[in-house]
Amino acid sequence: MKRIGIVGGVGPLASVYFYERLLRLSGASEDADYPAAVLVSEPMPSRIEHLLGRGESPLPQLLATVEQLERAGADAIAIPSATTHAYRAALCDAVGVPVFDLLAETGIALRRARLRRPLLLATEATAELRLYEPHLAPDTIARYPDAERQAATDDFIGRVKRGDPVEALRAEFARWIEGLPPRRTGDPDCIVLACTELSVIAPSRAGRVPVVDVTDVLARAVLAPGDAPSRPVRPAATSSATHHNAMSGEQP
Repeated sequence: MKRIGIVGGVGPLASVYFYERLLRLSGASEDADYPAAVLVSEPMPSRIEHLLGRGESPLPQLLATVEQLERAGADAIAIPSATTHAYRAALCDAVGVPVFDLLAETGIALRRARLRRPLLLATEATAELRLYEPHLAPDTIARYPDAERQAATDDFIGRVKRGDPVEALRAEFARWIEGLPPRRTGDPDCIVLACTELSVIAPSRAGRVPVVDVTDVLARAVLAPGDAPSRPVRPAATSSATHHNAMSGEQP
């Protein structure tokens, strides 16, 4: 059984929640059946602020973390943060073990489910940089919240990071998310919780629209037989997937 290295601190609560989901999805019934894992959590500068040009780089801490995981005997590394995948190429170059790709695995999950009109709820940086789009099927129309709903998304993410009570926050998020999908033909066919903080407060559905939780997507990929790719596929400068703002009325 492979030993999984988990990059913590990205953020800390989301990383711990990923580990919990990894255990719960493992199918283990005895202590000895659970996957071996090492989690390293270091204080980490904001990836969002750095990627938007407003803060210091977290790369030194990220590099130190993956190198420590490799020294601890990790056979593969998982990064339970979509935004942090902006640094994945540099992290892959720093270690000799495979690094799972949450973004690519999400694209695979959407293709398998034949979902082509995802509404992506992500951090401001992930949305701004369109981090998921190189990994989506060519006929996918990626959608994002308008500015008001993006601000609300970022607020939910921040409240998870601050450690607000989860049950109350989950109930509030469930009410909010149910108001997102319009009901017209051609509107989003799923909502992707594209930030792992949102996974902590995830509802199972948003009205009639299914919810895709990227924490579970990554956990299932880690538990699957075989290895992750050891080097990232570097996307072209532009994505073949189309995107538009799902809430502003803009059409693709």
